[in-house]
Amino acid sequence: MASIKYLLQSGAEQANIYLRLSLGRGKDFKRKTGLTINPKNWSNSKGLPIGKDADLKNLKSSLQELSFKLEKRLNEAVINGVGIDGVWLENEVDLYNNKKPVFRLDWLTNYIQHIIETADKRSNQKGSLGLSIRRIKGYITFKGMILKYEKESRKGKSILIKEVDLSFAEDFKSWLFSKNYSINYAGKNIDNLKAVCNDARMNGIETSSTLQNIRSFSEQKSNEAIIYLSVQEQQTISELSLKREALINARKWLLLGCLIGQRGSDLLAISNNNIKQLEGTRIVEIRQNKTGKLVAVPLLPQAEEILQDGFPYQISLQNFNAYLKEICKLGGLDTPTPGLKRSSGKGIMPSVKGIYPKYELIGSHVCRRSFATNFYGKIPTPILINITGHGTEKMFLKYIGKTTYDNAYQMIEYFEKLKS
Repeated sequence: MASIKYLLQSGAEQANIYLRLSLGRGKDFKRKTGLTINPKNWSNSKGLPIGKDADLKNLKSSLQELSFKLEKRLNEAVINGVGIDGVWLENEVDLYNNKKPVFRLDWLTNYIQHIIETADKRSNQKGSLGLSIRRIKGYITFKGMILKYEKESRKGKSILIKEVDLSFAEDFKSWLFSKNYSINYAGKNIDNLKAVCNDARMNGIETSSTLQNIRSFSEQKSNEAIIYLSVQEQQTISELSLKREALINARKWLLLGCLIGQRGSDLLAISNNNIKQLEGTRIVEIRQNKTGKLVAVPLLPQAEEILQDGFPYQISLQNFNAYLKEICKLGGLDTPTPGLKRSSGKGIMPSVKGIYPKYELIGSHVCRRSFATNFYGKIPTPILINITGHGTEKMFLKYIGKTTYDNAYQMIEYFEKLKS
């Protein structure tokens, strides 16, 4: 059962009167009423003013009227399935005080939830309707991050969209770095913040005039820090003596992935149904989940050899990532390598930069990156870009693990061919 009580939290001469709404089961919300009183005229046991002068009587009457109206609004909210929280309580108190009401979608976390709930009606990168599962999960994670920030940095106070300005963005960014999140992860959260507020602005929600001045940022990876498997490392893995069926199966996916260059989610969804014939050559036809683009990749002799006894059975991306680390560890891929590794623990954990054994940095991303890196210079770049699904050549060249010296060697080989 809901209970409404008033209390003071200060001994100041004019102390703020707070309203506490308790709904049981740990649901306890407290907000300022906008009214003040001298503590000597207050009864802590009754939670109301004491005294017989006209001002104190009027104050007591105002608080009782607020309780009555709040109980009525609370019943209406329950009947209509409206969520009751601190934001709802603050809105109701503001309405009582004739303040301009703050609508539900004016609050940042509410608007993020609105995007999640309307995901199936939103335009996507493919030019159709419906956000991808990955994008929806990204918004869910972002909402969790904002709630964590509100709790730790704002004492639980909710954020209005119009409060998101340059100063807010800098404070949020500093908080992200204080939690040891990587530069790229912090930058992704700032990008999400801008995207949500811009969407709200286009839907008539008030935003800050400095919103457009919030800048995106990311850390440029050096080619030397890009994780991929060389042809020799793939050969080592293929020759490993593995006993567990799960590892043997994951190895097939890994080696196949390094030969067809797809993202982990697309790779693990491939089956015999994706195999087509093109002028006597077998190809894998894939509709890429992220871009919606249809790509066709010829099966190289090495890939045909892997598929001699059929496709590996399907596994989850989470298990695939875990098995890859185990396989690469057994393969001796333990060279100290700079990179980012997600710290262990429950909830949203940061990726920590450091030097780790290479196998600890291996995940499903290694398939697509190994394909792009190892075939660069052997297959025309536009064809590689079409297969990997990169938007531009600039993005592709940042993605692959080629150093300046690799490019120089490639030019030397090219000129030698010209001479001969």
